[in-house]
Amino acid sequence: MRIATKLTILLLLAVSVVLAGFGYLRMRQERERLVEEVQQEAAVLTNAVRLVVEHAVRDKRPEEVRELLTEIVRHPSPLDRVQIYNDRFEVTASAGAAAAPEIPRADVERTISQRAATIRYVDSPPPPVVYVLVPMTSPGGGIIGALAVTRAATRVERQVSEIAPELVVRLGLLSLTIFLVIWFTVRVSIRRPLHALVRAALALGRGQLTQRITLRRRDEIGQLASAFNRMAAEIQAARERTRTEAEGRLDAERQLQQAQKLAALGRLASEVAHEIGTPLSIISGRTEVIQKKLPPDHPLARDATTVLRQVERISGILRQLLDYARPRRLTRNPLPVEPVFTRVVELLDPIAARRQVRLVAQAPGALPPILADADQLQQVLLNLVTNALDATPGGGLVRLTAAADESGPMPAAGKGRPRISRGRAPEPSVTLRVDDTGCGIPPERLEKIFEPFFSTKERAGGTGLGMAIVEDIVRAHGAAIEIESAEGRGTTVWLQWPAASAGAHAAGREDAEGVPATSAPPRDA
Repeated sequence: MRIATKLTILLLLAVSVVLAGFGYLRMRQERERLVEEVQQEAAVLTNAVRLVVEHAVRDKRPEEVRELLTEIVRHPSPLDRVQIYNDRFEVTASAGAAAAPEIPRADVERTISQRAATIRYVDSPPPPVVYVLVPMTSPGGGIIGALAVTRAATRVERQVSEIAPELVVRLGLLSLTIFLVIWFTVRVSIRRPLHALVRAALALGRGQLTQRITLRRRDEIGQLASAFNRMAAEIQAARERTRTEAEGRLDAERQLQQAQKLAALGRLASEVAHEIGTPLSIISGRTEVIQKKLPPDHPLARDATTVLRQVERISGILRQLLDYARPRRLTRNPLPVEPVFTRVVELLDPIAARRQVRLVAQAPGALPPILADADQLQQVLLNLVTNALDATPGGGLVRLTAAADESGPMPAAGKGRPRISRGRAPEPSVTLRVDDTGCGIPPERLEKIFEPFFSTKERAGGTGLGMAIVEDIVRAHGAAIEIESAEGRGTTVWLQWPAASAGAHAAGREDAEGVPATSAPPRDA
């Protein structure tokens, strides 16, 4: 049984007991009033009878007394019986109903001895009667006896029985009104708030930590709601702390794995450059000699050109490996975003035009400067925009934008698209954003986007180091990167870059970082 129902039943029982007690007292008071009224009427009648018979009793005329008594009780008369007692407490004359109850001798003795009237209401055995005893005195003031008058009091019970139904109806209406008031009060003040608390607790148990209760009350239920809201906020904060700590540990593990990969890659790159560099130089030199000895239109001359191009490509890959693995110094200075955007567009606009893709860059004029190494920031943007151009078919759009003060979680560009992020957003920050309308990245590939030597491109022509280099540069700058993409729904990349503070306009800070410093357009992501 619900607590609101229990409380309603208990209150109704309490009210019912109170109303029943009130009804009983009201009936009792009404009965006492009627008894008192009957007694007063009987006393008035008794005094009137005494005035009539007292002279006959004084003159000791018994026959006249009996005639008077008989006449008094003759029908119709309000009196049932009239009796005369002498000073020895004996009945000397009586007229009226013989079935009327006898008057106790003690009342007669009291009336005569104390010269005080006695009035009694007797309801057992029924029917109820009222008798009145008044003393009779001689002209000299002596007691000569007492007059007793008995009168039926049936109208007391009759009127009480007539009042009872009306009182029951009134109490019933009052009970119904009180019930409705109690029901409404319990429903509004207790049931609804408790239901809200129960629903909120169930939602909190299902993991909806943003659930809160809005109750503008100052009673215990309001205090309970406030305590619940504080508990939910503390649980939410604890979960956020746990999530942040877990992300921090995961980020540290990624960085450790990346450092281990870089160390292994550095050793591999050095060995490969040493072992392959000399043969490549020999191949390149001998091919150039052969090319010079052949006429330009000779078929072998074209083959020699192809060999030289492939040798140059292998050399470029080796240089990129060495750049990726070799620690470089990072110089961060306050840097306006708009010139960097302009330079990126100048470098990549010919490629976009050739592929019939529209390349747009927008940077607000009031945008604060960011703290960055110009060459490395340019390399990051070149890499991201190049990847966007590669993924966007003819007629598509690649947009490069910037906005200030977008710290914290990055806004969603498309509902339901998977995300992957690296680094932690700085405060204050400037958000650089690259959007494309390309083919998107499947979720299983998006998870590996930052791994070295992993490429999302179907065609060959790259090392798969582009996004790994981007991640290293982003981390080195204390920035954050997040990618949102879905197959067939385009890709959005956010870069949250530290905004330059007032003290950052001094000379650039030199830091040793394991990131490349080249700003040439990348070949692959």
